Amino acid sequence: MKINKITSLRISAFIAGALSFFTVADLSAHGYVSSPQSRVLVCHKDNIENPALPACAAAKAANYNELGFYSIQEVAVYEARDDHQQWIPDGKLCSANRPMYYGVDLARNDWPATIVTPGPREFIWTNTASHRTTYFRYYITKPGFDPAGAPLKWSDLELIHDSGPEPQQTTSTHIVNLPQRSGKHIVYAIWQRDWKTDAAEANYQCIDVDFQPNSSSSVSSSSSSVVDNCSTLPYWNSSTVYVGGNQVQHNNKRYRANYWTQGNNPEQSSGQYNHWLDLGSCNVTSSASSSLASSKRSSSSLPSSSRSNSSIPLGCNSPTYNSSYIYKNGDLTQNFGYEYRCNVSGWCNSGGAYAPGVGWAWTYAWTQVRGCAIE
Repeated sequence: MKINKITSLRISAFIAGALSFFTVADLSAHGYVSSPQSRVLVCHKDNIENPALPACAAAKAANYNELGFYSIQEVAVYEARDDHQQWIPDGKLCSANRPMYYGVDLARNDWPATIVTPGPREFIWTNTASHRTTYFRYYITKPGFDPAGAPLKWSDLELIHDSGPEPQQTTSTHIVNLPQRSGKHIVYAIWQRDWKTDAAEANYQCIDVDFQPNSSSSVSSSSSSVVDNCSTLPYWNSSTVYVGGNQVQHNNKRYRANYWTQGNNPEQSSGQYNHWLDLGSCNVTSSASSSLASSKRSSSSLPSSSRSNSSIPLGCNSPTYNSSYIYKNGDLTQNFGYEYRCNVSGWCNSGGAYAPGVGWAWTYAWTQVRGCAIE
């Protein structure tokens, strides 16, 4: 059978298009640090328009476009091949030198930070696509680092953990030993894919942490002192527009907006399908705080395969999320302080992008029911 010139050209175009498709698919970036939440994830989850997060609003204004906070799994260099400093100059580490993320490079002291203490700490990567790995590396800024002084440089960092090679995983968990520090610092995480058998791509994440003295051992379970968990939250205002993720305090309780709302009193319009989600009382006695600290210590003593969270939430009876468990429609689970109900079992069991509360597509699989950590 003869193949004429036009047919030959069509076949060539099809093959070229197919190769181009697989090349792009193979090189597309696929992961982010979900616990403690990375800088780009915090702004993605808590809304870049949130007036309570001025750093995120400033980052949005500094980005080349707005796509960065909607593509949180793409802070990557496709041709890194273990040569990170060649591709990423000083001052552009958090964005991986990609203009759509330039805002996260801003030197500020008000980036939302996770409170930590020196010692072992669980770090979790949510991998929206799994790949063979050469290593996950974790760095931390050196003593005396000033997050508002200048954008992050390579010379600011010291290596604190190297995982070595790992297989394909939907989530990757590492116990990282945090050194002695005080105040705010940045943990810089790198996921380098196996370029010999997979691809040369590397993903990068900045995680803001705040080292605080560990005072849990000095808190007596019988103490009657009260901890205010709303001290940083604004009071609800009937004239203010709120969007999903915004948190407020009202009549000594915490509330989180489920979606756009204005003028709807949280006390009168809270619930799973209502304007607000009731997160519980602002004030917790020190005995409850002590119990939570005890739960965290118990959790941290378990092997990482036995737990999915870095803390055990209080107030919800549902089991903690486990990516290997087979969920059915209607099943409840809790993850990082919130309870979720499975809506689409096929997606609930996919993990990764659909992990409740942390995956970029989790809302397609789950419904957030309520807060668990403080009841």
